[in-house]
Amino acid sequence: MNQVSSDNIIEYSREMGLTHEDFWRLLPRAMGELQYSCEGDNVTVKLHDGHVHIHLGVLQERRIALLRLPFAEVSFRFEGVTVEQQMAFKTNFDLHFQRGGG
Repeated sequence: MNQVSSDNIIEYSREMGLTHEDFWRLLPRAMGELQYSCEGDNVTVKLHDGHVHIHLGVLQERRIALLRLPFAEVSFRFEGVTVEQQMAFKTNFDLHFQRGGG
């Protein structure tokens, strides 16, 4: 995960093991009561006095022998929010996109 921070802007991106269908299905639960809008592969979220811009990258596939694992790079840009607000958003977002395991 790459992270850049300057002047109330926090940016990072990471690979998430999901399909685009998974992302759009899970997004409403992850947003909860937050106001958000979608346009193409972009989501804009109102967060406190600022915004979060999320971009869903191209669907890719990782192959391990016969196993195929979908993933996409997801980019986040926080504007006008504190580091604490960004971390709280990230924790909640990750919780709702978490996969089961054993």
